[in-house]
Amino acid sequence: MSETEAFPNSGHLFQQAFAATDPVPRLLQLLKQYPTYLAVHDLVVSYTEAVEEDPSRGQFLASTLARVRDSSDAPTFGTETLSSYINFVLADQHFKVIHADNEVKEYGPKNTYLLDSLLSGLSLKHGLTATSDQYAAIDHGLDAPHGSDKSEVLVVGACIQLLLHGSVIVTEFAGSYRKEAKVVAKKLKAQEVAGTVKDPYAIQVLEVCDLLQRENRLTLCIIADDFTCPNWLQAGKRP
Repeated sequence: MSETEAFPNSGHLFQQAFAATDPVPRLLQLLKQYPTYLAVHDLVVSYTEAVEEDPSRGQFLASTLARVRDSSDAPTFGTETLSSYINFVLADQHFKVIHADNEVKEYGPKNTYLLDSLLSGLSLKHGLTATSDQYAAIDHGLDAPHGSDKSEVLVVGACIQLLLHGSVIVTEFAGSYRKEAKVVAKKLKAQEVAGTVKDPYAIQVLEVCDLLQRENRLTLCIIADDFTCPNWLQAGKRP
């Protein structure tokens, strides 16, 4: 057993559970057997690794984590709840983890920043956590400098979050990052006109995001599942 593991083979057992058709019963069983903060930490890490391994399962995996959190069988942790622990662990990960040599900067389905954006957007959509870093990442994409090597990734990352749960950006929950839908639409249009995004599938996402914002549909959160992230990211490959 590793010193960092919550219990013997915790990572492997959580990964096995997330691979099941219905992971919830097994995940709850493990948490009830080992009701500790470290177990929740390993649960969340296994969840993020599963999403990174197959982004097309992101929606299912995030909803699974939310179902575990909301289950009447979920264990408590003294004065803390499973919900508060999941919130804390994810808040400490989104756009904060220093990947160093493991960071993938090449534009594509394994790009570290885009995967961070996907995980962040899923957290916003399913109410798993919400931090200023997540909203700031959206801002960075909307205001990405034209001509920068990093701009395309920043813009697409913002679109991923907006398409997953764009309605939050117009609410008080966004705090100082709150914006009217028409302001977001204007910024997205500026990035489209400037040609910031080059990938044809990502351009489609940018155009859809811009259209939904202009029609105020992101405010109503009427978003088709097919546009929750770039098609090549869902499929795990770039065409």
